[in-house]
Amino acid sequence: MRLAELTWKEVAEHLKKNKQLIVPIGTCEQHGPHLPLNTDILVAEKVAEFLSAETGILVAPTLNYGVNLPCDRGYAGTCSTTRELLRGFLGSILAWWKEQGFARFYLLSAHGDPHHIDALETIDPASVSALELYDFDMTAVLEKQQGPKHACEAETSVMLHLYAEKVRRSEMRDFEIPFEEFQPYLRHEKTEAIAGSPGNQGYPTYASAEKGEKIFALMKQQALAWMQKKGGN
Repeated sequence: MRLAELTWKEVAEHLKKNKQLIVPIGTCEQHGPHLPLNTDILVAEKVAEFLSAETGILVAPTLNYGVNLPCDRGYAGTCSTTRELLRGFLGSILAWWKEQGFARFYLLSAHGDPHHIDALETIDPASVSALELYDFDMTAVLEKQQGPKHACEAETSVMLHLYAEKVRRSEMRDFEIPFEEFQPYLRHEKTEAIAGSPGNQGYPTYASAEKGEKIFALMKQQALAWMQKKGGN
């Protein structure tokens, strides 16, 4: 159920029985030459739809912008805000909904930037819970990688499962620098472009729709368990 598709009277009536809200948080971020900039948005919204169907909790309109790596500034179309601005903007939005009676918020992100996640986790821990959707063990599914990276075997597999028509298969290119070299970029300490990078970190050529189906099933399972633990119906 989508909050934006209801009238204000229908939302007020819904609040009498459920004061919780799911808020997908996306990014406008390059995902290599083979995935669209709204990849994180699409995945977060799919999980939000599943959780809403399972729990009866409304889904708020997606926030389509987040915090991206400074080294990605040169990839056309990518844009970012700061950790502080994201935290403040989301906090101001949630404050309005709190005044109207919403009491518990579940923020869903399919974007692993540590500054992005920190902004979501530190808004108001008493009423806001945030989940990074790719943060679980998928080693039994992956062939080339030990875990999710960026526009990689894992993320590309999920997109092949959910939105195969949006994946530019002929543009896939494997690229990876060692994690110890990548860490300063991940921490936003190094801001220059990574030499030779097409945008992804990992092995998208090893992706498949079959792997994506398994990863997405695990993603939904862990998201539902997380929500139930936090208080969702």
